[in-house]
Amino acid sequence: MITGNLKQLDATMLPPALWKLLTQDELSLNALQAKTEGTYRIINDDVFYIISTPTTDCEGNLKSEFHDHYLDIQIVLKGQEMISTSTTISYPHQYQETKPDLIFLDNPPITTRLLLEAGDFAIFYPGEVHRPTCQVNDPQKIKKAVFKISKTWLATQ
Repeated sequence: MITGNLKQLDATMLPPALWKLLTQDELSLNALQAKTEGTYRIINDDVFYIISTPTTDCEGNLKSEFHDHYLDIQIVLKGQEMISTSTTISYPHQYQETKPDLIFLDNPPITTRLLLEAGDFAIFYPGEVHRPTCQVNDPQKIKKAVFKISKTWLATQ
């Protein structure tokens, strides 16, 4: 897991391909905030992002998830979100996918909680368990971008 803020990318030790991606003008915080909800493809199915406006909820009402093929870059664009995390899954292939590359877990122990505000991001590599969209104090509608980066694509960069 890597955390940071889009306005302070110099302080974050990102792999070069992710640095190049997140420093594009069209993917700046202001540009992303102006986007409407939807899926935006950058490189076919290898690199894309989803803009959504979910309402945060109590941590206990949400499920933890992890991915096997894609990295998640979760960026808060407006509002506040808590993302709870658990230990990394050692053998991800033993779990059943709910949707392509989405595996839910039943109540793994939460080990860390990240408070994210506008511009903050958290990068979750395959096997890293996370429970996004947790409320900070009360439920609130937020705006966020979730980048999906194929681990195969990233390995070839």
